[in-house]
Amino acid sequence: MRTQISSLSNNYFTAYIDTDLDLYELYWHEASADMTDEDYQTLLSEGLKVLIDEGYISSFKYQLLDNRFNFFTISPDLQEWQHENIGKKVVETIGYYPKTAFIQNADFITQLSFEQTMEETGETAGLVRYFDNIEDAKAWLFDDA
Repeated sequence: MRTQISSLSNNYFTAYIDTDLDLYELYWHEASADMTDEDYQTLLSEGLKVLIDEGYISSFKYQLLDNRFNFFTISPDLQEWQHENIGKKVVETIGYYPKTAFIQNADFITQLSFEQTMEETGETAGLVRYFDNIEDAKAWLFDDA
């Protein structure tokens, strides 16, 4: 069953959990162009807290992160912050990093910042891929399900 996580949805993105597919989905909105570093840190920190506190994080093995409309560029300092405060916390909480498919952003610099962020951690090796569309991303996510 796919359900919107209303406590995680805001002007910048909408989040869903699909308990039948063990899938967490995040769809960024164009308003992300106006997001500040502080907004990003707050949203990710609070979002992870919601996923943990409401028990959603134990309900997913897969992530689909749609960045087509994410126009926020993650600085090198913020990349390191995300690795330390989000990525590591996910692994500590559930014991592994979920298999993650990113839908790519057409902007080269923005896309590069996402890829560099994921390269900050060894926990994601072989578990992250980038796609141009949702269909291919889901096919890869569930190829071993």
